[in-house]
Amino acid sequence: MSTDAGTEAPTRAPCWPSERDYLDGRTEIELSARHLEAYWDADIIDVDDKNKHDRIIGRHDPFEIRFRVELVGRLWRCICGHWCFKVGFTPIGEGKKFELSSVLPDPSELEIRDWKGCDTLCIEKIIRVPGGLIPVEPCGTVYEVAAWFELRCCGYCADEHSHLAVAGFERQGEYMFT
Repeated sequence: MSTDAGTEAPTRAPCWPSERDYLDGRTEIELSARHLEAYWDADIIDVDDKNKHDRIIGRHDPFEIRFRVELVGRLWRCICGHWCFKVGFTPIGEGKKFELSSVLPDPSELEIRDWKGCDTLCIEKIIRVPGGLIPVEPCGTVYEVAAWFELRCCGYCADEHSHLAVAGFERQGEYMFT
């Protein structure tokens, strides 16, 4: 049911369920997508090789994973939460699949807690992965790698009662650890 002013009269208001109706209906507030855009990137960087995007990494060599989120639009300035980053490794052939957080000495390195949009709209998190942490078979292991992120509010990354606000992923492709 609509009113003459183009407003919609709900039968039950989600915020005030004991009231059957607002005084004269409710009006939708349209939010422009241009005020809330996001761009995301993740890269695996071979830090001790001349070719930083080399896809073969020695089992004892450190490497970095860089996460970047670029937020565009004024609404982001009013948002806060906790950024959660993950990287999954699925072997092609022998080996066991795992998430990076299960082998890092401090899994909280994959989080940015208490982020506030009023402080920055450019999020960058670089994780240095020490050599020897990635499980490797004797003749090497090729992994299909994917990175993903979540922005959570009302709780931290591992909190099952927190709310997922934004999520995304990026396939990194195949990497061989020798």
